[in-house]
Amino acid sequence: MDFNRWNLFWSVFFAVTAVIIIISNSLSIAVLLRQKLRKRSHYLLIDLAMADLLVGLFAIPLYMMCVIPDDTLVSTLTLDCVDMFTGFCSIFTLAVISLERLNAVARPLQHRTLSSRCYTVAIVTPWILSLIPTSSRVLLGSSVITIRSFVIVIIISFTTPLVIICTAYCVIWRKQASRLQNVVRASRSEARLSKTLFLITGTCVSTWLPFEVFVSIFHLCSPCKKVPYVVHVVIKLLHFSNSFINFIIYCLRIPDYREAVSEIFSRCKCVRATHRELYSFADSQTNIKHSYSVSGTLTLENFSYSFDQNV
Repeated sequence: MDFNRWNLFWSVFFAVTAVIIIISNSLSIAVLLRQKLRKRSHYLLIDLAMADLLVGLFAIPLYMMCVIPDDTLVSTLTLDCVDMFTGFCSIFTLAVISLERLNAVARPLQHRTLSSRCYTVAIVTPWILSLIPTSSRVLLGSSVITIRSFVIVIIISFTTPLVIICTAYCVIWRKQASRLQNVVRASRSEARLSKTLFLITGTCVSTWLPFEVFVSIFHLCSPCKKVPYVVHVVIKLLHFSNSFINFIIYCLRIPDYREAVSEIFSRCKCVRATHRELYSFADSQTNIKHSYSVSGTLTLENFSYSFDQNV
């Protein structure tokens, strides 16, 4: 099998990735909306899961339709706009989350008094900011800006939230290191959540960085465009895989989240078992009625036959 061209192997791999992203992020949204885990800070995680869910619903299917050989079902411009919008929304959401964690650790009393309006602004802001790099791709397709200007916009859009994230978590680490060992339980919970979100940010950067470097080099260096096709596909697959890694980290790092996911699976098993019992009960009732009707018919026939003989 030639891996330097699109084939059945890549189709199955990307399709499975899309299914995993859809299932994992749907579970994340369902779990984080539960009453036990419903906190204002978790709405930012729901916002992140929504952006990742769009990757599985739209970005990967569009990518697969765009790279099908000898058949252009979707334009490259449409694919790039959807891919960039969902991807940068995740990055900007992580930047907002890091600022929210910094406020929770550095100013815990003020953080507890934040209004719902502040969280609404924090949720909406990444979606608005994602329109900036996406619109630059539209301008590039319309020949309004050059490729160099487009790459500059992409680099700024990626490095700015990255610098914000790194700065915020460095300050968080310093604040936590300066505290006493006998901190209260709430502070420990905030610290654990901050470490979990930092781990999520680290995986996001490690999966996104190769793709961003590849795009920048691909557009600025003409000789570099002769990269093997398998390298391009693997980097893109790594980029898409970021959308379901968060679910794995949540399960490993947040006990309440893990218990809620287990409860959802156990409920699904109970529902299946109940359906099976109902179906088996209905089948048994049908068999009883059938056997009763057959036996009743035989009895009437025997009775009529014996009656005729007596007559």
